[in-house]
Parts: sequence; C-alpha cells; structure tokens
Amino acid sequence: MSIEPVKQKPDFEHLRKVLMRETTEGPVPLIELFADPEVMAEVTGIDFPNERLPEIIAAGSSELSGEQIELAIKLMDLSVEFSKAVGYDYVTTQPIMPKYKEFSLKENPKQANKLRMWENEHRGLITNREEFEAFPWYNVDQIDLLPLDYMAGKLLDGMKLLVMIPLSIFEDLRTLVGFETMAIKSIEEPQLLGDILEHLTVMIEAAVEMSAAHEAVGAVFYPDDLGFYSGPFLSPGFLGKWLFPKYRRVVNACHKHGKPILLHSCGNLELIMDDLIECGFDAKHSFEDKIIPAEDAYKKYNDRISILGGVDVDLLSRGTTQQVRERTRQILEACAPGGGYCMGTGNSVTNYCKIENYYAMIDETRKWNEEH
Repeated sequence: MSIEPVKQKPDFEHLRKVLMRETTEGPVPLIELFADPEVMAEVTGIDFPNERLPEIIAAGSSELSGEQIELAIKLMDLSVEFSKAVGYDYVTTQPIMPKYKEFSLKENPKQANKLRMWENEHRGLITNREEFEAFPWYNVDQIDLLPLDYMAGKLLDGMKLLVMIPLSIFEDLRTLVGFETMAIKSIEEPQLLGDILEHLTVMIEAAVEMSAAHEAVGAVFYPDDLGFYSGPFLSPGFLGKWLFPKYRRVVNACHKHGKPILLHSCGNLELIMDDLIECGFDAKHSFEDKIIPAEDAYKKYNDRISILGGVDVDLLSRGTTQQVRERTRQILEACAPGGGYCMGTGNSVTNYCKIENYYAMIDETRKWNEEH
C-alpha cells in the first residue's frame, strides 16, 4: 500500500496564512502534532527500531551514547522523509530539553511490539515545600537547538520546521506532583503549585523563544493536556489565576518573533476555551467527536482561533476506509470554505490507527482540494 502526496510542492507560507486566518483560499493544508515512528516507517518504507525510542525520549543530550545519537539522527531523517512522502508543508522536530517525566512502557496485547508510554499519576517527586526546595531544577542553559539546526538542512524549498515543545507547564506539574496530590494541593496549598509552575514556565518560555527565533522555524506547537471528557482537570478559578498568565508569557515569547503558536490540549475545555483564546494562541488542536466535533468547534470559535484536525482517532483505529472518507469530507465541507482550518487527526497518527484509514484521510483531502 502506497500514498500519493496531498500536494507536490510544500508551501509553508500558505499554511501560515491559514493558521493566522489571513486567507480563505485553498488548498486545505494538512497538520499533525506528531506521527508514531511505526507509521512513518510504514509510509516511507524505512525501518526504525521503535522499541528503542524511549532511550531517546528519556535521555538528555549529555546522556546519549554514540549509538543512541545515531538512532536519534535516524529518527530525524525518518521524520523528514515522512513529511515529503505525505505532502506536509513542514517537518516536525523539537529542541533537546531535560525531562521531568518518568514513564513506564506497556505493550498492547493485541498489537505485538506496539509500545505506549504511561506515567504514574498517584504520587510525584514533589509533595511538600521541603521537597520543592531540595528539588534539582533544570535551567535554560540545558536547552539545545541541535535538532533544529540538523533538520534545517534537510528541508525542501517551501518547507519550514514545526517545533513541538517537549515540556508542558501543566502536564509536567502533574508529573512532578502526581495527579492526586496536585488536586489536593490546588485547594490546600496552591502557592506550592504556583511556584512549581513558575520553574516550568521559565524553561518553556525560553525554549519557545529560542525555537521561534530560529530562521528555519515556521511555527511552534505547544502541547498541554488540560481536561477529562467531562471538563478541566482543575477548577477554572485555579487555572485562571495560576496557569493562564504563564501561557500568555509563552505565547508572547513566540509572537515576538512573528511566528504562530498552536495549542494542543485534550479534554472537554468548554469552560476555559474563552480564556485559552484570550491567552493569544493562534490555533487549537485535539478534538474528539464525543466531546465536541471539529465542525462544531469551528462554528463556535473560528472567528477568534483556527481549528486543526478532527478526524477522530477512534474512527481511524476501528472504522472502515469508507467511514473515514465520509467523515473527512464532512469536516472539510463544514470548515474548509471559511479558512482557518487544517485537516488532520483528532490527536496524532498513532501506531494503533489503521494505516489504510490514515491513507484514506489523506487521499480524501487531496481529492477535495482538487475538486475545489
């Protein structure tokens, strides 16, 4: 099975205009937060040892062995070839940053060698003020743009880098404290959480500004999951006081270099969506039909923020190719004519999606663009 690129020549400037709601002209661009290496390998025909991916994710640049550096280069090359094969206007990369996350690996029993990473959310590394004071915080000197420099030399004419920031203010708070402890501390000791958030913000703000200043970078993707199916993880009051002012700093760090910044956040965010828009993000990504279909989000918010993706990962995983084609076209008909919309999955191209369904989404977008 092979794929026909959605377009033959990348045009990031057109993608930028769509993200910024500066044009209603086609074609509709594609965009993703990321694709799992197994998917990229299948699309390109390039082998990649996915079981070794956690070695790269978990380690900082100073901790990588020569063999692991070769593996990281292979992953970057794979990402470049994947973007070319599908017809994206960009190549996804990220700066090297030290990680606070502690993951465990689990294998899907129905899909051999398809690993997913999970984190322990019961108790984190910081549960009180004493542990906060003693914690070995990272600093901005540990941020390295080497992957951006390397991949800048691999881009086709018309391509730019789409930088995904590997740390998240809220998600890393949840990791450092533990979800249960975080919920309790948000009521009993919110200042402790605020102080942790500040440490994280300093790192992320610096990474965003450094990335946005890079000549080859076209936009920044900032991922930070904020909610359940039913609503935000913490109260809108807490988020409004302690988190959203820090989001504004991150957004400003990107905008000062004239680059769009895109928010990826899962969950039912209706209670805080107006706040997120007011933070200044240029686009919102991650939509599930059981929460809010992409076309409903487009109708409600597109006069203030662009809408990205929306083909539900559940459909891509369990549906038929015909169902995927119909859903893709349904979203395009509702969102594409008004501009400020890019096609893609509702979350990411996961290794448990059917490859034929991913191809169907891409091909139906190509056909829609040709027709319109």
